[in-house]
Amino acid sequence: MSQQEQTVAEPAKQRGLSIDAWAVLLAFVLAALVRAGVFKHIPW
Repeated sequence: MSQQEQTVAEPAKQRGLSIDAWAVLLAFVLAALVRAGVFKHIPW
């Protein structure tokens, strides 16, 4: 095997949350607020 085949590129570690994680967190927060009665209706 060549040296290039043996090395595996590791993705750079990200600090904080990704865009997807923020979207899921926002959805949970909004769902909790609707459930708690803060928002009666969300006009989509």
